[in-house]
Amino acid sequence: MPTGMKLRGEELAALRRLKQLIASMTAEELKAFGYIWDNISVGEIIYERDMFRHYGIEKPHVVARRLRELGVVERGEGCYNLARWLRPLRRRIRYFSHLLRLLDKYLVL
Repeated sequence: MPTGMKLRGEELAALRRLKQLIASMTAEELKAFGYIWDNISVGEIIYERDMFRHYGIEKPHVVARRLRELGVVERGEGCYNLARWLRPLRRRIRYFSHLLRLLDKYLVL
């Protein structure tokens, strides 16, 4: 996130909600969410392959289902997408690592 960038009220509200959801995620869910945050949309087959090969997640479909239950990921036609309510925030905060730093630095639950 660029330094000096000001977040609007709805963006701060989304960040607060997201921080609570992230706090409830397992390590595997956090890895998968970070992957989808950075990529915005990914095909199911590629997602499952990458989660297994690169992240060591044995059951990526179970992790994806949990992320859908949390409301941070949506299932499209043959793909997983970042939830619509997070997309405006994603346009402002491009990388998951930046998002995590921002959450740690500025938001207290």
